[in-house]
Amino acid sequence: MKKLILYTVIFITPFIVTIIVIEYLLRNIPNSHMVKADEFKTKVKQTKILILGNSHAANAINPELLSKEAYNLAQGAQTLDIDYALLSKYQDQLDSLEYIIVSMSYQSLWFKLSDLEYFKWMAKYNNIYFNIDIEHNPLKMFLFLDEPIKKDLEYLKLYYWNKRPITFNYINGFIPAPPTSNLEKIEKHGKSVAEGFTVQDLTFRYNENLRCLESIIQIAKKKHSKVIFITIPCYPTYIDNLNKEQLNSMHHLMDSIQDNENVFYYDFLEDARSYTLQDFNNGDHLSYIGAQKVTCKVDSLIKVIEGKNGKQ
Repeated sequence: MKKLILYTVIFITPFIVTIIVIEYLLRNIPNSHMVKADEFKTKVKQTKILILGNSHAANAINPELLSKEAYNLAQGAQTLDIDYALLSKYQDQLDSLEYIIVSMSYQSLWFKLSDLEYFKWMAKYNNIYFNIDIEHNPLKMFLFLDEPIKKDLEYLKLYYWNKRPITFNYINGFIPAPPTSNLEKIEKHGKSVAEGFTVQDLTFRYNENLRCLESIIQIAKKKHSKVIFITIPCYPTYIDNLNKEQLNSMHHLMDSIQDNENVFYYDFLEDARSYTLQDFNNGDHLSYIGAQKVTCKVDSLIKVIEGKNGKQ
């Protein structure tokens, strides 16, 4: 029996070591979460405006165009529980914090990352690179399981052996997206995304996400900071295919949360109807050109808020 155990250990040890090495190497290949986590560590203390939210915000608010030091910590498929977890993690390091900007999208109150079939694999990236507890299943914490082992090895070869560079042209976390020129494609995409984020049960996840909003506001109060919730413009075919009841439910909640003193809500969604095609990357994301319009509007609103509070 002892020999059998010994032989088994000898047999499986090389496989275990190989998997550990592969996982280690994969985790050290640059990705969006790694890049933002590493950069934000160097900027957290001087950040006066922290931007949270999903890809709508990641593509729409350029910190370089704001009048105060800002960082865009929004990510694709980043849901409100992740926004709260990130803010909670960094709250004691945000020594200069004055404003927290959070994107409020049509789907925000009814989804968590685990509900998004095509994106839920991203949960573990928050655990690995930001050290926040989003992926609770330890069996889903390994990057090598995202793809067949053959693809993992090809990926490692491209990066480590062929020295293929992986670069992220972020601007303080802002992800500049190129403008589209395909009218037919963007019109179809806007419609399909709106329909995909429409829910049948308006109570699903609602209270859970409401608690996240309330927790973000509580941290802001503790930090003597203001919270600005914004709804980013999306292409008109996206707007036209939103469920009115779901959209009204979001608006009703945001109207009840804002006090126009410490908590604000601005709905820019319909601004999209005055935008041009080049302002969009696809049906529900802005290009860097559209982002300039939104960012400048946000900056102007912050100046108005500060004017009311007697800040120069």
